[in-house]
Amino acid sequence: KLPRFGVCDVPGPPSEAHSAMCRPEAQPALPALSLVRLSVIMALLIFLGSINFVLVKEMYAAYGDRYAFFANQGVNALYLFYGALVVVPRMMFTKAITPEMRRSGQRRYIVMGILDALGTFFTAMGAVYTPGSMQPLLNQMLIPFTMVFSICFLDKIFGRYEASGALLIAAGACMSAIPPLLAEHDYSKLRWYSVLVYLLSNMPMAASSCYKQKNFRDREVDVWYLTQWVSWWQFLLSFALIPLLCLPGMSSPHGTPLVDVPAQLIGGWECYMERDPVCRERHCFWLLNGYCAVNVLYNTLGLYLTKVGSAVMNAVSYALLLPVTTLLFFTPFVGPVQESFTKTSWFTLAGLVVVVVGFSVYQHYARGVGFSDEETVEEPAVKGSDQAAFQERVIGMGTGPVFGSDRVPARTRTRSGDGMLSKPLLGGQAAV
Repeated sequence: KLPRFGVCDVPGPPSEAHSAMCRPEAQPALPALSLVRLSVIMALLIFLGSINFVLVKEMYAAYGDRYAFFANQGVNALYLFYGALVVVPRMMFTKAITPEMRRSGQRRYIVMGILDALGTFFTAMGAVYTPGSMQPLLNQMLIPFTMVFSICFLDKIFGRYEASGALLIAAGACMSAIPPLLAEHDYSKLRWYSVLVYLLSNMPMAASSCYKQKNFRDREVDVWYLTQWVSWWQFLLSFALIPLLCLPGMSSPHGTPLVDVPAQLIGGWECYMERDPVCRERHCFWLLNGYCAVNVLYNTLGLYLTKVGSAVMNAVSYALLLPVTTLLFFTPFVGPVQESFTKTSWFTLAGLVVVVVGFSVYQHYARGVGFSDEETVEEPAVKGSDQAAFQERVIGMGTGPVFGSDRVPARTRTRSGDGMLSKPLLGGQAAV
């Protein structure tokens, strides 16, 4: 049998019911998946992930900075369409979406919609002139940002190895981005303010992840139902960000006057319908629709692997996806967004190595997968949220919870050959 995330994977409230339910002999049998099948799932996840991140770069490059906002809203609208194809049948023919979920208030969805709208907006504004090989590395900055927000707003604490992994990620991202910006470069492909905006997109996404962790402790919501409502508010609230297009660096070096925005939206629609010969040549219609379809499949497969596989397998898949995606942009397979290998590309490779090491260290210790059979692991007594949610573009963080420990009396888990046993931690020490 293979482990899977559930209520017993994170110690719950210290009660007799929880202890009885989580004894190894009380665990329900899980369907065993063969190593071949799991390997195929992992390979498919890496394949879809690579296509996903190539398509997002190629899509924004095809639409250009002039129509980047339209492309961003197009993604949000298509997410509503694809989501409805799943949510409506689930509501009509299954009990996956309960009446309690339907009665839940909109406040949480609205807040997540605002944060996700900011995250994807900054992504769209920065993606056009941020090299594709740099984007996966900058995406990993979500981990350090999430740690900072978790410490400030969730009162989390992190171990030294988790912090070291996050610092290595930040160092690797800087190593890949700063030297190419300082060296002589092609202004039509790389602009410093675009890289900065793309980097900043991690901040609202990290805040959204922490907000989800804090506000879904008591009850979980069907992932499709949650995504549908968040996508709806994200689409609507993104229109409120239109004034930001006036700022220099947003959609153009000098900003876009508000009076020009309606013409840009109309032009974006014409480009999407490929009525413009240039847009037809760039396959803008298929890029936008194809990216959203691949992204939904990629997220769904990631959730499935988390459910039927283990933390190790999920972490290994994302760790392999990172170098594969980065290096792919130097090959002819990515078409018009292929990058030439120059002297500064060595800094990208060096940064990639540092980020992969940092990512592996963080995942290794944050998920608690690196302990021997009889080793004791300190963990919080209060269960955090394992609420699943789709992320549009983040490698390695889209399906997992916010790690770290709460500043509350902790419990220990002792690994043994028979399973995972929970016991109180004497003295009420805080987990570190």
